[in-house]
Amino acid sequence: MCLRRLPALLAAFVACATLTHAPVAEARKERVKKPKKPKGPPKPERIEVGALPALSYDTDLGLGFGVIASVARFSPGYRPYRWRLELLLSANAKRAPGKGIEVPFHDDYLNMDFPGLAGDRLRITARVGFRKFANTGYYGFGNDSVATEPWEGIDPDQDLMAYQAARRHHRFDHIYPLLLFNARIKVWDRSTVLQRRRIEALVGLNSTYNIVRPYPGSLLEQDIALKATDTPDGEALGNLLQGTDPHALVVLSAGALFDTRDHEYTPTRGTFTELTVRASPGVQQGLRYAAFTLNSAWYKSFIGEYLSFAVRGVADVIAGDAPFYELTRFGALMPRDGPGGGWSLRGVPRQRYAGKIKLIQNLEVRSMFVKFTIKNNHFAVGAVAFLDAARIWADFGRTELGGRSIDGGSFKLGTGGGLRVRWGETFLVRFDGAYSPTDRSQGFYVDVGHVF
Repeated sequence: MCLRRLPALLAAFVACATLTHAPVAEARKERVKKPKKPKGPPKPERIEVGALPALSYDTDLGLGFGVIASVARFSPGYRPYRWRLELLLSANAKRAPGKGIEVPFHDDYLNMDFPGLAGDRLRITARVGFRKFANTGYYGFGNDSVATEPWEGIDPDQDLMAYQAARRHHRFDHIYPLLLFNARIKVWDRSTVLQRRRIEALVGLNSTYNIVRPYPGSLLEQDIALKATDTPDGEALGNLLQGTDPHALVVLSAGALFDTRDHEYTPTRGTFTELTVRASPGVQQGLRYAAFTLNSAWYKSFIGEYLSFAVRGVADVIAGDAPFYELTRFGALMPRDGPGGGWSLRGVPRQRYAGKIKLIQNLEVRSMFVKFTIKNNHFAVGAVAFLDAARIWADFGRTELGGRSIDGGSFKLGTGGGLRVRWGETFLVRFDGAYSPTDRSQGFYVDVGHVF
């Protein structure tokens, strides 16, 4: 039989079967499954549950392991959701030269977010947590602080203890339980379904109990001893090196938030600005200070989520006797480490720069170019290219140590790119690789959420 005649014969057979066995054909039609309808957008009334192994990585902290889980309730009339809980139980393991594996970082927290209270005019966020940061960075103060490598020239096979001590020259152990509480009150709201337009007042409390343990022979131990001397260097450190003994710290905050973003977790249009003041009444050790933060992010979409541009600028100023570890942080709504590390100046070690005046800039080109669904779970994959910059001043006036200014130099830079994976609307994992041409250092980070 010629193959090219096969379609015609099949067509004739089907026609004959239809005419002579119509009842059988109709019965078979009833048994044929209807094709599944294509899945549309997620239902407005739903609960999103996400749980993943917390397999993170940070150049400064090593490999993170544990579990991270989130539960979010979505309801019509509530943005971005009705409530959301996020739980993290994690620790980090890192190879320590000369001593095998160490656990430098332990972080447990429960984040709570309730945005629809008091007739949708009040939003309460809170965090309860515990941290043990065994390799917190300390490099001194100012834009011109020096990162030394005193372990060079020490043979660990000949003097292992000296080598291990030298590797911790720029480290100390910081242990602190924490309670963070913020209340956001809508003052003005003209939001639409597609975009927010609102102003919120912020009132918050951040309470910690801090145990600082310098390592023997470390720079922090040396500077604590130098601070006690009656010398110009001792006087300069006396204005900066506060809070080295165990102490409770209570920080009150207030301010305003301006929000016009189209989405809280993956924005492509609009702006978000934090203008806040935070202050400590000095519960212990006379740690009285006030700090001011202007943190503003701007987003511009060119082709929806396929191509967007994001830029952020941060100015953080501290006046008074703040604990020294606060000089490497910024912000009141969600305090972050910086400049330095995966949340501020990528490619530069975490807590690398400390000072009472900090400027941070971040620029990102973002793209979410692949979207797919697995068993009613919506996913998206994209990429980011970024450039980070920062400038630090130790204090308001000229500060000298060892007869020279510690605020010289120019902006510190970090640049690189990364991958983004989004699960649902609120869970985003980022993978960033970075290099700093000014510090000649590298960084690789795996974490949850956009940097800004």
